[in-house]
This record gives sequence, C-alpha cells and structure tokens, in this order.
Amino acid sequence: MSMLTGCRIFNVLGGLAVLGLLAGCFETKQEFTLNPDGSGKVVHSSTFQTMDITGGGQGGTEKQAKAAVAELLTKAKGVDAWRDVSHEILEDGRISFKGTAYFRNLSDLDIPNQTMLEFDWVRDGGTGTLSLRAKDKREGKKAAKTADENLTPQQAAAKIKEGRAKYQQMKPMMAMIMGAMKHEVVFHLPGRAGKSTAFQKDGAGGLSLSFDGAKMLGAMDALINDDTWMARNSGVMDPEAGPPMDEEMSKLLFGEKGPVQATVTGLGNSAVFDYEAEVAAAQEEFAALRAELGAGPVAAAAPAQSGELKSVRVLGVRLVREVPEGISVRPFNEEPGYSVALLAELPGSVLALTEECALETAVADDGTDLLPESEWSRRISFPSLSEDKTHVMFDAKLALPGRGVKGIREVSGHLQFTVAAGTKEVDLGFAKFAAGTAGKALEAQIESLDGQNLELKIALRPDDIKALFLVVGGNKTELNRRGYSGFNDSYTYTYESEQGFPAKAKLVVETYADLQTFTAPFKVENLTLLGEPAE
Repeated sequence: MSMLTGCRIFNVLGGLAVLGLLAGCFETKQEFTLNPDGSGKVVHSSTFQTMDITGGGQGGTEKQAKAAVAELLTKAKGVDAWRDVSHEILEDGRISFKGTAYFRNLSDLDIPNQTMLEFDWVRDGGTGTLSLRAKDKREGKKAAKTADENLTPQQAAAKIKEGRAKYQQMKPMMAMIMGAMKHEVVFHLPGRAGKSTAFQKDGAGGLSLSFDGAKMLGAMDALINDDTWMARNSGVMDPEAGPPMDEEMSKLLFGEKGPVQATVTGLGNSAVFDYEAEVAAAQEEFAALRAELGAGPVAAAAPAQSGELKSVRVLGVRLVREVPEGISVRPFNEEPGYSVALLAELPGSVLALTEECALETAVADDGTDLLPESEWSRRISFPSLSEDKTHVMFDAKLALPGRGVKGIREVSGHLQFTVAAGTKEVDLGFAKFAAGTAGKALEAQIESLDGQNLELKIALRPDDIKALFLVVGGNKTELNRRGYSGFNDSYTYTYESEQGFPAKAKLVVETYADLQTFTAPFKVENLTLLGEPAE
C-alpha cells in the first residue's frame, strides 16, 4: 500500500515541520506538455498569501511580492530554467504568479505551492505511464503494519480509538492548513491515449486531475469513522504515517478507485517540442529575471546571546463565533475562538523555535480567563521566522470572549529558541552506497538508493543540519534536500544528487555546533479586541 505525497501534511501535524506544502492558503493550476523521454514544460499558475514578517510595512507591497516570487523560483527543484514569469498583487493582498518551468525529468520536479499532485513518468518501449507519485515505502512502515496485524482484538480496538482521538484533536489545525488548498493539473501527453484512472479527459485530448483540501478533509472524516478501513489503517495518525492511497481514498478524492495513472502507446523518438532549444532561450531570460528580483543571499545577523526579547507587538487579530446549529461551514475554517498574531523581535538571529513555546496567561478586560483548557491548545504552533531569523511571527489562540468583553487585559507566555555558535562537519562513514548500509557516525543508515535519489536515516533533527555534501575526490557538492519525515531524534531525509552516488564517494554532514537554548517571556497588555492599545 503506497502512501500519499500529501502525508507531509500529517507529519507536520504530528509535531514536524514541512516543506514547501505549508506556505499558506493557495490555489494552483498547472498545464504540462511532456516529451516521450520525460522532459517537458509546465505553465505554473498560483495564487497565494504571504506576509511581511518583519512588520516593516503593510502586506501586499511590491517588494514583498518580488521576494515571494524569488523564493518560489529558488526553492523549485528539478527546474532547468523559467521563462514568461509574471506576478501581480490582487485586491485582497494575495500574490498571483505565473511562469513556465522547464524540467528534464518529470519525476524530479518539485515546485512550491503544490499539494499531493506530484507525478512520475516511466517509459517502457513504446508505452509510457503517468502516475501519481508515491513516497515513504520504507521497510519500517512495512514492519509496523505487520505488527498491527498481530494485535489482539482488544489492542486493535484501542489502537483505532486512539487514532480517532488524535484525528479529532488535530482536525482544527488540519482544516486551517488544508481547507483552502486547491490544485488542478492538466497533462498533454505524447503518443496515443490508452487506459486512464481518475483523470478526466477534455476535447483536446488533455488529461486533468484536481485536489481540493476541503474534499480531503471530508474523505478523512468519512474514513476515520469506517471501522473496516480503520482496522486496516489504525496507525494513520501516527507521527510518521499518513493517509494511504487505497481504493477508498482514491474513490472519495478522485471519483475512481486507484491507482491514479494514465498510459499512452505508440511512443517514438520524436519530441513534442525541442527541449534543448527552448531551455537555451529560457536560461538567458531566467538569468535576467533573477537579477531583477534580487534573488541573492540574506545578510547574516549576529546570533542571540540571551533570552530577552527586544520587542513584542500585535499585528493582527481574528474572532470566530459559534455557527448556528445545523450549519457545517465555519468562518475561516476555524473553531470558535479569538486569536492574536504577535511579532517578536528576537535578541539576535536564532537557529529555530522549539516545541516548548506556550501561552501562560490570557485574561479579558472583565477578568474572565481566556486561556485554552488543554495543554495542547496552549502550545504555540508553527511560529514563522523571518528570513534573517531575527523576528518571529506567531499566533496566540484564546478562548472565545464573552459578548460583554471589550478588550484584553493580558496575554503572556514564553518562547524557547536555540542558537548555534558555529558548525562542524562529520563524515558519516559509509563503506558502500547500497540500501540497508549503516554508517559509522550519527546512527546513519541508507534506507533506499535509486539513481539520483537517496533516503538517509540519521539521528539529527532537521534544524540540526546545515547541509549534506557528496565528496568525490577533491570535489564537494551540496545535495538538494527534498523532504523528510520522523519524530524526536530519528528522521529520514530525501536527498537528490545530479551526478548520482559514485562508489568511492563520501557523505559528509555539516551540523550546527555549540547549541544553546534560551527561554524568553513575552507579554502584551491592555488591548482592544482590534488589537489596538486601550485608552
């Protein structure tokens, strides 16, 4: 049973950070043109929300939009060049982006603001197969599944109950992250159309597929309450798990049982378009575009030396009331409550915020306690660091104030962050590059190795790693990290190397050294419900 690429969402909800997928609410459309060899181009259109995390001005500025576009171009993986790139700021402050990306291998393509709709292309003679990309097929998952099958009926029932409880606990956060996500793709494939599953065909011969975050939540609502499905997938809410793309999930999301794929026949050697010629022209345009956007390194700020914040201010508020009985839609896809968005200026640059950030006090102007009841709800989830890591934006989520409340007397708590004084390099000590090979340092192990892609298990958290290098002779090349999953101090990372992994190469990880942890209290007082100072 394969796992959805979208399981990255669930890893985050288990206490992990995610990549790329959680930039905020977005709507994306992609139109692909594919050559028989897997090279191609995609017109990528995306509308997304960003924010000026430094608090230096109003959101929706041209400077902010250019920075967001530069980040999208920089973080895109598997792209040889962009052309025909444009952007605009919409009336609601969102950024609308459009550009054409050229990729040599569809299976290596990874562009920000995508959901689970990522694809692989495999050619076998005159037949080509397009399929929804599956990830996380590691042996550890198989072992866990076998263990579940050996549970007693009582243990199995307890496991199902635990999974459902976790789902209800995490559902509000899932709704916030996924509720407004939309992603549509259209493929123009070479050859003659063959059998396809889940794709919709248009009059011009294109194949389309759509992802709707709200539909995904609806599917999970249905399946999490299905005893038969849960008996097979009782660990679906475990930190390293995710929803399986089985027949039931495929049917609910796409209208047909999986696997989600399409085949074409009659493939020859003739390309649909001249990839090399178009890329050569695009690269000139791309170089000028990067210069125009100012896509360059960010100046490094001095590391923090203490746990005393320089400032804290309110930059936003949100109030959500109860909806009438029988109404299933909710304002902002949120549970009833009141949230304050705070920007804290840190005492210097930091490495990361820890999971120990939390609220301690929340009091309305009439003295009522607005502190959430559960410890989980008092945690500060998904704090966002500025690019230079000297500011952090976070939400303080409070209980819903009473009708007579006019303001907030106090909101206080603490942030915890780590600071690194330097870095060090460690040779992981692999005798050979093969799946199952263990290294000599940091409990490193190669989980899988497939051409240019490596899955590496290592006893380092994501924030501990600055870079991973492939060293061949005297040449040292930084590898691209495409994702990760894990929990506590054991993580598995996916890296790609354009040159593959030669037999005599070494893997060297650069880690942050001399780590310090600081705890910084914060407090804001006497606010109106609009977040302004009370008179």
